Amino acid sequence: MARLKAAAAWALHEPLIRFLVIGAVLFAGISLVRADQRPTITIDAAEIEQLVSYWRQQSHREPDREELKAIINERVDEEVLAEEAKRLGLDRDDMIIRRRLAQKMAFASEDTIEIPEPSEAELAAYYQANQARYAAPERVALRHVFFSDDRAEVSPPVAASDALRALKAGQRVTGDPSMLPQSYADVTIETLERDYGEPFAKAVAAAPVGQWTGPVESAYGLHLIRVESRQGRKVPPLAEVRDEVRVAWIDDRRAVALREQLAELRRGYRIEVAGLPK
Repeated sequence: MARLKAAAAWALHEPLIRFLVIGAVLFAGISLVRADQRPTITIDAAEIEQLVSYWRQQSHREPDREELKAIINERVDEEVLAEEAKRLGLDRDDMIIRRRLAQKMAFASEDTIEIPEPSEAELAAYYQANQARYAAPERVALRHVFFSDDRAEVSPPVAASDALRALKAGQRVTGDPSMLPQSYADVTIETLERDYGEPFAKAVAAAPVGQWTGPVESAYGLHLIRVESRQGRKVPPLAEVRDEVRVAWIDDRRAVALREQLAELRRGYRIEVAGLPK
């Protein structure tokens, strides 16, 4: 025992030993302080319930104990990785992350904007200024005879011209076979433009009712067309589209309020754009 005490006394008086002891104590102290200063990741009861709700919607049952632990651990890992990514600056200079954050901020801003219900006078004025939005499109009933670009014998223009003369003389004409409907009982000009192209739709819109005209070009070939009836654009009264007008009025007011809010936020920043005037 006396030897141990003597050795301890010697060690305490030895500079190197004292330096190592002091270093060890400081290291332990710093480690404890760092442990206390570690960022805290908290998964509260409300978030756990939300995670369980997502699981329930996908699995149509409650998670068991082990599955619940796995769900929570996955959420903790996600938070740890996200915090580490931010600590390392991985969230900077990333266009996708910036856009996502901007979208979330925009959504959050929209939630804070309260738009009052419009008055009847405001709805009427808004409807009057935007009637074209609610007008029913022009509709037609028509027949057509098709001449394919792939026909091998008489060329499509010649075949179409011969067929038009025959139709005007009251004769029956058969065009080339195709998967296209030969007639439409009720179709919009917009639908015809989508399916056949702009030249065809314009020709139908301008064609007289009850007469064969053409040939008209489409994406498939040539056509002779006969418009059987036409119903022009119809503007419904406000009472028929009141709900649509109300929603549009509120959406427009919210967009204006959001732009004003964004302009106010901009005033809190000094914005510098290279190469552009300030």
